[in-house]
Amino acid sequence: MSAKNRRVRRAIVDIMWDYGPLSKNTLADKLQEIKSLRQVPSPNSLSALLCKNPQIIAVGKVKVESAAGVKNEHLVFDINRELIQDRGDLLYTRPYNIMTPAQKKLAIKCPTCGKRRIFPNDKQQCLACVRDGDK
Repeated sequence: MSAKNRRVRRAIVDIMWDYGPLSKNTLADKLQEIKSLRQVPSPNSLSALLCKNPQIIAVGKVKVESAAGVKNEHLVFDINRELIQDRGDLLYTRPYNIMTPAQKKLAIKCPTCGKRRIFPNDKQQCLACVRDGDK
């Protein structure tokens, strides 16, 4: 994965935290507006980036009418808000492959699920396992 995709995936999660559920077209507009990317990923690339990130889930559909008058349904994506309850949780649920090099040094393999994550303070497992255990 290129470094650009890692930065974009981190930016997507931050934007969704701030703006809530978004379709991939709206997300592309926000990426251009907020992150000032020279080249915004195509809708197909954005779909791939969204579906591969375990922090993001599909929460519904929205009907979009194209310039030709054709109506299509687009998925609406949002952060898994049951797992991620505040901005600090974004770091604890971030997948290893999109962490920064400094964050990768802090990541530890979770004994419960086997994923490499940064653990919350005073916890012996990742945040996903802690929250699953609370239910």
